[in-house]
Amino acid sequence: MTKKVLAYSLFDPKVLPRHRTHDRYKSDRERYWFNLPAVVLTNKILYPSHEMRLYLSPNVLEHPLAPVLEILSRQPNFSYQTVNMDYTGTEPAIWRMMPLWERDVDILHSRDIDSVPTEIEYRYTTAFENSDCSLGTLRTHANHYGIKCRMLAGLSSFRPPRIPTYMKYMDFYTYYAMRHGNYGSDQDLMIERFTTSPEYTKEYFYDHRAYRQKNSQDFPCQEATSEDLSCIKLSARQETLFTILREASLDNWAGQPVDARGAYTNHVISQFPAVKNEITKNKLLKEFYKAGEEGG
Repeated sequence: MTKKVLAYSLFDPKVLPRHRTHDRYKSDRERYWFNLPAVVLTNKILYPSHEMRLYLSPNVLEHPLAPVLEILSRQPNFSYQTVNMDYTGTEPAIWRMMPLWERDVDILHSRDIDSVPTEIEYRYTTAFENSDCSLGTLRTHANHYGIKCRMLAGLSSFRPPRIPTYMKYMDFYTYYAMRHGNYGSDQDLMIERFTTSPEYTKEYFYDHRAYRQKNSQDFPCQEATSEDLSCIKLSARQETLFTILREASLDNWAGQPVDARGAYTNHVISQFPAVKNEITKNKLLKEFYKAGEEGG
C-alpha cells in the first residue's frame, strides 16, 4: 500500500531566525511548540488518508511540553521519531526529507511546524496530487521568488518514485551530506537539487503563486492556475475550519509562522475529546495552549 506523508521537523533551536523581519516570533524559543495540537488535528481533518510524521532531535523529549507529543501520538496517522544526528544550526529541518527514499511513499509534502495549513495550501497540495508532476512548490509571501526562494522548504511537494536519482541521490545520507553549514541549508539544498534541471522542471515541476506573490517562476515549469485550485471540493467541516482559521487571523499567507494557541486550538481539540481531556488535565499544557478558555 502506498503512503502519502506530511513531514515536519522539530528540534531545539541552536540558532533563532532573528534575521527574518516577517516573523514576529523570531526570538521566541517556544515558537515551535505553539501549534503542535493545531497542526496535528488540522491535518487529521484535512488529510484523513495521509500520515503525519514529526522528526525530532532527542533533546526535544526533555522539554517540559513534551507530554503533548505522547498525547497526540495516540491519534491514528500521527507519529514522531527521534533522529540521533548532531547539528549546529538548522540541519534537522532536512530530516523531514527522509520519506523521499522510502519505496512505499508515493506522495511527500514537506511542511513547517510553526505554520498551520491554510485553504490555499490544502487546495494546492490536492491539485498537486491530481497532477502528473513529481515536484512542486507553493509561493505565498511577497519575497517568495528568485534564486533563494524559488522553492520553499516548508511548502513543497514530491512524488518520490518519479524523481530521478540524479536529482535526489541514491539515499538520504548522501543528500544530507551535500548541505552547507549555514542557516537555511534545507531550502538551499532543495533548490540546488530540484530546480536546476530545466529540461525536467519544464514538464514535471508544479508551481503556484498566491496571496501577495505575483512573480512568475524564474525557471521553466508547469503553473498551477487558480482554476486548478478552485475546482477542489471542500467538505462542510473543512469549510468551517478554514473560516475559523481566517477569523483567528492565521491565514495571511500559507507558511506564515503563527501562534494558533487559544481560539483556533480550542476549536480543533473540541473535535477530539480524548485529546482535549488529556491536555486540560495537564496544568502546564492547559496554560500553554490556553485550552478551555472562553473566547480562546
